[in-house]
Amino acid sequence: MGVKRVVLIVVVGLGILTWAYSAGWVSGGVSQPIAFPHKTHLDLKLPCAGCHQRAEKGAVAGRPPTSLCMACHAGGDTKSAEIKKLRSYGEKGREIPWQRVWRLPSHVFFPHRPHVVVAKINCQSCHGPMETLTKPPATPLKTLDMNDCIACHESREKAVMAKATTAQAHPKAARSLLNDCNTCHR
Repeated sequence: MGVKRVVLIVVVGLGILTWAYSAGWVSGGVSQPIAFPHKTHLDLKLPCAGCHQRAEKGAVAGRPPTSLCMACHAGGDTKSAEIKKLRSYGEKGREIPWQRVWRLPSHVFFPHRPHVVVAKINCQSCHGPMETLTKPPATPLKTLDMNDCIACHESREKAVMAKATTAQAHPKAARSLLNDCNTCHR
């Protein structure tokens, strides 16, 4: 193999990686402004949707507003540098500039609400064991691909079909919603 061919392969490979990174498909990891301990909050029995309130109402779970954090962390003395950072944002009336960690390709539509509220899928199914983290992850704990989604949808479809009786008129409609490509790909 000639030197020119090796150089060409390396240049093309780097170009593809650059393109994938800019499209959000490859992540170099993110650094969060505050070392938020999910474990501490979940040990207190706070539900994920208590902070990520839009997960039950919309397409994205979103990040909690600073005012929500300040509802618990506004008062009292603290030696915690992270709580001091939080209070600094709150006192200035600024939102914490959380960095997004989980990204799907732009052509994929994933609405949280039907998964969280209707299907009652727990957050860890897709996000991994967040309840064990004492600081934010720099990269997703789980990497999902279409096969993961299809497997989940197929298992749900089987459950819907198993519950269907001759008296029910809509098992086929439920099936088409679960596995219609246009439901997730836009």
